[in-house]
Amino acid sequence: MTVTGTVAAIRSEADGDVHVNLTLPVGEPLLLDAANDTYEDGQLVTEIVPADQPGCTPGQPPPLPPTAYRSSSYDYGTCTGADIATPPMGAQVRLTGPYVLDSDHGWMEIHPVWAITVLSASALPSAATPSEPVASGAAPTTPQEPTAAAWCRASAALSNDGYSGDYQVYVHSNQPETNATASDAGDTWSEHTDSSGYADIRLYHTTTGMPITVTVGTATCSTTA
Repeated sequence: MTVTGTVAAIRSEADGDVHVNLTLPVGEPLLLDAANDTYEDGQLVTEIVPADQPGCTPGQPPPLPPTAYRSSSYDYGTCTGADIATPPMGAQVRLTGPYVLDSDHGWMEIHPVWAITVLSASALPSAATPSEPVASGAAPTTPQEPTAAAWCRASAALSNDGYSGDYQVYVHSNQPETNATASDAGDTWSEHTDSSGYADIRLYHTTTGMPITVTVGTATCSTTA
């Protein structure tokens, strides 16, 4: 199947897969099910597997992160030479691969991704700087650049999705419409903050007490699962 959409979230999985979530055009809502709406913010999950990622030598076993599953029953295959790079956040892409049900989580996804074409690499729009109304006949004033240093605050709590290793990371900052990334020892996930500087990020494979680091633009903060 081939779909087009906007890259809304990117996350590196413990098994080496890279999740690239897409916001789909209005005309393609039937590709999503209730689990996509509930757990993936109404986005289509797509996965680039280790054997197709850049740096994988054709014919050789794919390099895997330390968190990858090590089991004789779990086959990562061999490197294909596809060199499928992760597109940037906010990019408009065309993506091809098998459209399947993730039976563990219940959502629909494209797994594995066979090809990605970046149609437009434009990032999500940044928030406009507000200005005071200009009185009739008065010269407009030049908006002043913000002088406050970038900051963020983060907290974490178990996600209410039935999986014990899933945590929500709640991020508050003074950085609106900015890429926010939460990372722990086994997972990394990015979202964009809203117009108030807030983002809600989900991490998987997280254990209680694990440190979580958050970056929002140039701001860095931390919390504990």
